[in-house]
Amino acid sequence: MRLGEDLVVLDARTNAYFCLPGAGDALGQQAGALRFADHALALAFDEAGFLDAEPFHHEAPPDAATQDLGLAVADRLSLRDLATVLGAWIWMLTAYHRQPFDRLLATARQGRKAPPSDTPAAMSALVAAFTRILPWLPFQGVCLYRSFLLLRVLRRRGYDARWVFGVHTWPFQAHCWLQVGDTVLDDTADRLTAFTPIMVV
Repeated sequence: MRLGEDLVVLDARTNAYFCLPGAGDALGQQAGALRFADHALALAFDEAGFLDAEPFHHEAPPDAATQDLGLAVADRLSLRDLATVLGAWIWMLTAYHRQPFDRLLATARQGRKAPPSDTPAAMSALVAAFTRILPWLPFQGVCLYRSFLLLRVLRRRGYDARWVFGVHTWPFQAHCWLQVGDTVLDDTADRLTAFTPIMVV
């Protein structure tokens, strides 16, 4: 993806990001195929295996994140919420740990449903319960782990969300979050204004 004058590439097989300063004009698309204006860049993509890799079809960019849940924390926990989160955490022991990135993406695409256009009160309450329980769970990990776990929690209760991956350049940062419509579930909208989505699952 082009960000200003730079080119940012995400290897969906390994979760490796590449930021190529000043290379924004060197790569484009025509009739669904990549078109290189720079032969050296084409060789680099070929050597990295990008040209032989099976294409990854992700969804259209999400709505701009303009709302969030305020990172609300539940005052009280119900046994049902606790069981839902702990069940999802146990599932993560085999579904996340030691799994390659492309397998995580494939798992996230399984059972895909259209998320609601807004966040029902019960869904917001479940996210708040998750936020309260999360600090007590081992292996909290980075945003990749937290968002994947929350996605599983939501699906155990019949909800769904979009898993959004974004980047920021200078300095380079990568981040991911869950979003329903224009509402961020596990971050703040203000923080995400610095990130440009490059992949949606």
